[in-house]
Amino acid sequence: MKEFHWEEAIPLIEEIEVQAGEGNVPVTIRNMPDQLHCAGIGTDAAVFVHASSPSYAFKVYAEGKEQTKVNEVAAYKKLAGSSCYPVFYGEGSRFIVISFEPGMNLYDCLATGTYIPPEAIEQVDQAIEEAEQTGLNPRDIHLKNIILQDGGIKLIDVSEYVKPGSDRRWEHLKEAYKLYYPLIASKPISPKFMEFVKMHYERQKHNNFSPGRFGRMFAAWLEKEKR
Repeated sequence: MKEFHWEEAIPLIEEIEVQAGEGNVPVTIRNMPDQLHCAGIGTDAAVFVHASSPSYAFKVYAEGKEQTKVNEVAAYKKLAGSSCYPVFYGEGSRFIVISFEPGMNLYDCLATGTYIPPEAIEQVDQAIEEAEQTGLNPRDIHLKNIILQDGGIKLIDVSEYVKPGSDRRWEHLKEAYKLYYPLIASKPISPKFMEFVKMHYERQKHNNFSPGRFGRMFAAWLEKEKR
């Protein structure tokens, strides 16, 4: 059987229309060929896999998100050779090609009650340190950007690694894991509740945010709801 090369999928990839919405909402997709399936959707891009070669992931950026693509290419080139991040293969005018990383992201782990071991948290710290050593500034590290795999993790969506400043997302998640995960480990958490928590986090994260104080506020709210 002839070996499939990712460049063969370019005509199909170029048929896809990806449109960004207003605000922090997922992109919409039009004209997706049957040979492709969508493996993930974000606010700037969508990821597709070709049926003949599921080892490649095509990340197609929405119109107006060209700089995001430029940033991500720059970050992946600096991360070349790292086992903590996808492999970067190449790019087109509106897309990049990286290795498809199987596994469940931490958001879905919480939703399904899949156990997240402490080693995964340590490995994220190691991946961040590795990226920092290349001169990058790892940020925008959240539950959906961390893939849990057998024997390790992968960090995806590195487009913000070239930006300055710290959003402290990972520091907040790590502290929340330490404080609260032992209480919910291996128990399914409602996605509706997680989105509710995320909404309140986005509103409060800039005001001297404390995961401990934030958690106590939600505990009090849940108690009130029970009455």
